[in-house]
Amino acid sequence: MSRIVQAVVLASACVFLTTSFQAQNTSACLPSSSLQDKQPNARAVVIAELTFEGDLHLAITDQQQIATSLKQPTYSGNPEGVTEELLERTRRAWQDRGYFAVQVRGDATVLTNSPVSERIAVTVRIIEGQQYRLGLITFKNNRAIRNSQGLRDLFPLKDGDIFSRAKIEKGLENLRYVYGEMGYINVTLVPNTRFNEQRHRISLEIDVDEGRQFYVSSVDVLGLDENVFRKDLLLKPGDIYNRRLGELSIQKYASLLPTGAPFDSRIHLQLNQRAATVAITFDFRQCPVDQQNLR
Repeated sequence: MSRIVQAVVLASACVFLTTSFQAQNTSACLPSSSLQDKQPNARAVVIAELTFEGDLHLAITDQQQIATSLKQPTYSGNPEGVTEELLERTRRAWQDRGYFAVQVRGDATVLTNSPVSERIAVTVRIIEGQQYRLGLITFKNNRAIRNSQGLRDLFPLKDGDIFSRAKIEKGLENLRYVYGEMGYINVTLVPNTRFNEQRHRISLEIDVDEGRQFYVSSVDVLGLDENVFRKDLLLKPGDIYNRRLGELSIQKYASLLPTGAPFDSRIHLQLNQRAATVAITFDFRQCPVDQQNLR
């Protein structure tokens, strides 16, 4: 790979990485019939064969593990869309093993099809690029939490480990959670990447925009006797908002929620940015109608 092409690939990967890290997850409660109505003609697509091609240095055992994990799910849609999804998952799998600038291309061949399903064979052509290890993780503008080593320990990677995008994402998730325990609901984390091509290292400087510290203005309960719930409530008006205490408050009543419903998806926050306050709604309804700012 030429230096110019490599620079473009690395720059694109950095933008993609930063965008992914800043994204917030939301969830919706929709009946399965509604989901099906959105894709009335979607057919199940099974990856019957998956082949990786290229001058690959990743261990065969890792390649087999990746192939197995990618073939396990049953996909839906058309072969072209499924192939694109598969390529993205392949890219992420290589990035989790240090090949941050990996490039992937591929195509699919339909083996068998029926009105409800298709079996396809996918060939993925891979240019791995260089395998990177983690250099340093540093922080700037972290005023509320001055202990940089404590922040560093939230990342499940040691200096010198093979770089893993998934583990960096997990560290940022942990960091966001810790700030949420201190009322910094709007904290934004921007990982700026620095490459050392001679040592094959990627270092990150995490730019922390903490935002304001939020206080609880009110607490409401839906789908449960409010008097019953309030005796176990760990967050009250006037308190600094604490994400963990909110989840612990709802945890005792987990059996009343649909199976697999994450606690934070049932804690709705309405922010008053000017006053730096948050109105909290704990929602125990089987299928909430209103879903606002989920944290």
